[in-house]
Amino acid sequence: MSLFSVENLEKTYFGEVTDTKVLKGLTFNIEEGEFVSIMGPSGSGKSTLLHILGFLSNHTGGEYHFNDKRYEEHTEDEIAQIRNSEMGFVFQSFNLLPRQTIFENVQLPLLYSGRPESDWKARVEEVVEIVGLSHRLDFETYKLSGGEKQRVAIARALVNQPKVIFADEPTGNLDSKTGQAVMQTLQRLHDELGHTVILITHETFTAEHADRMINIVDGLIESDKPIKNRRNASAEFVK
Repeated sequence: MSLFSVENLEKTYFGEVTDTKVLKGLTFNIEEGEFVSIMGPSGSGKSTLLHILGFLSNHTGGEYHFNDKRYEEHTEDEIAQIRNSEMGFVFQSFNLLPRQTIFENVQLPLLYSGRPESDWKARVEEVVEIVGLSHRLDFETYKLSGGEKQRVAIARALVNQPKVIFADEPTGNLDSKTGQAVMQTLQRLHDELGHTVILITHETFTAEHADRMINIVDGLIESDKPIKNRRNASAEFVK
């Protein structure tokens, strides 16, 4: 059983004057524990695909199964639960609350998790340690560097122990050295902690940190192949 399975997946945005077909029939599976990069130029449909896989948007044709269950079989409450407990999201723009501390930002998903409040502090401290920011737990996030902000976003994505981490252009706002440190964190989540990681990027260098690359061009899969010589992010955390 695949964690993600799509068959002839389509997405069309319907307008008053014209319709725009963004995804034109994609078919692939992603297994639990894989590290997959979805690569393509701007406008290729890769972020639209992420939104569908992450239950942030619905498709308009074909089929999408998550954990062997069709999208249409999930209720709205089930979808909200899946997004909160089984999926974590990391975005290019960080999406942090700037006047809140690292602790407060990372804690946010726990407010809707159903976990006992007595467990929150230990869980937040655990994931902040994973990304190497325990020494700044009480810093407001506007005081952090770009790399530190992205690592806070990764910790927030991890806090509910999701099956899968979606990373949408996670190095897009970072310099190369800081981007390497972020990729090091994502590789560790996969290699050491066993998370499924789905990376969206337009950069070949970044995509090659994964074990498999799906290349999308004009809403179609141009190639889907393993990465034989996977890059390793060797940079240390940027303090």
